[in-house]
Amino acid sequence: MRNSNITNEKVIDYLDSLYRPLTPELGELRLKAEEDFVPIILRDTERFLDTMLRIVKPKRILEIGAAIGYSASCFAEICGRDTKIITLEADEKMHEKAVKNIERLGFSDQIDVIFGDARETAEGLSGMFDFVFIDASKSHYLEFWQAVKKNVGMGAVIVCDNVLMRAKTASSEYDPKHKFRTNIRKMREFLDYICNTDEAVTSVFAAGDGISVSYIL
Repeated sequence: MRNSNITNEKVIDYLDSLYRPLTPELGELRLKAEEDFVPIILRDTERFLDTMLRIVKPKRILEIGAAIGYSASCFAEICGRDTKIITLEADEKMHEKAVKNIERLGFSDQIDVIFGDARETAEGLSGMFDFVFIDASKSHYLEFWQAVKKNVGMGAVIVCDNVLMRAKTASSEYDPKHKFRTNIRKMREFLDYICNTDEAVTSVFAAGDGISVSYIL
């Protein structure tokens, strides 16, 4: 769950010491996920998103990549009951776990979990979102972006997680066996696109496993 390629171990340990869970229940879910090596947002990524959401104050959030429902539940806790969240998940087992966790945490009336490939399910979404969080298959980020483009307008924020892929995006030396060549190439293409498009202003941060933040123009 840690990432020594982007910041060193001492920095990560210090940042982890500053972390406090949003609620005891979410803290328990995080610890269980970390123990089971379930991919959820990193601790410093959660703190970053907590601050970002309080600044943006979104009323409709779209998440691509529900996993076990942890991050969507964090969003619900941070934003309050007036914010509606839709999260998309392609893995059937993860989808089932997300639904159960969200129900157990009391957010079922606030979060809709939609099963299916986000490149397809996103096309069927209606209405506009003022905050989008992309955290799914790394080789499809550009396709996810394009799929939700019709549902975001000026002033919306799109945040993408894991864009540095444990530093592989920055340097192929971190992929010595060349197992992730396609993911690396596609992530570089994605970052090049969002950093140069006239659609948005984008910054990329070396927090967590790399976070991009795009403000839609």
